[in-house]
Amino acid sequence: MNKHPIMSELFIKSFTVFIILALAALVIHVDVRLLGSHAGESSFIEYAQETILLVVALLYFSLCRTDSYRSFAVLLGGFFTCLLIRELDGVFDQIVHGFWKYPAWAVAISCIYYSFFRHRESTLEAFQAYLRHPSFGLMLAAMGTLMMFSRLFGMGDLWQVILNHGYHRAAKNIAKEGTELLAYTLTLCAAAWHVIAIRKPNSIYS
Repeated sequence: MNKHPIMSELFIKSFTVFIILALAALVIHVDVRLLGSHAGESSFIEYAQETILLVVALLYFSLCRTDSYRSFAVLLGGFFTCLLIRELDGVFDQIVHGFWKYPAWAVAISCIYYSFFRHRESTLEAFQAYLRHPSFGLMLAAMGTLMMFSRLFGMGDLWQVILNHGYHRAAKNIAKEGTELLAYTLTLCAAAWHVIAIRKPNSIYS
């Protein structure tokens, strides 16, 4: 019998996150060193970001089978679907420049209407439960890194000062996209933790 279950759980959770983060770093190495990419629209890093967002959205939509979390799952799944659509702006630009905004608005309005106008009470109850779960802190850190830190860290003016006369836009792109990949990876960890806790309340991730 395990005499230290808390330490075992901590080790498993930490090891899982470390492995996932190491894989994210490996993506950057493969993209830059093997594929010679500069983290552009068609880079391995971009594909990894889009894949993670798709997985996160599907994870939350999978909770629609749980009655008490259905409306909240639609809201979160819709949010990450909108982020995915934004990341795919290059694809939508093939239609009309900036076209990504239209499907993003359609998804956002539909999910908000369903979650807050048709099922407001159940959505707020599930949201309150989410605030109390440890995965929320990790998700908050991931969103802060994505929406604030990566934007400020990836500013061209900063990298022109850092690199001085050796400034190359590829360096800035890799720094910015690499930070975004880190944020998306943490998002995946937080979402998986949250979803597993709901679907398997007796697991170590609950």
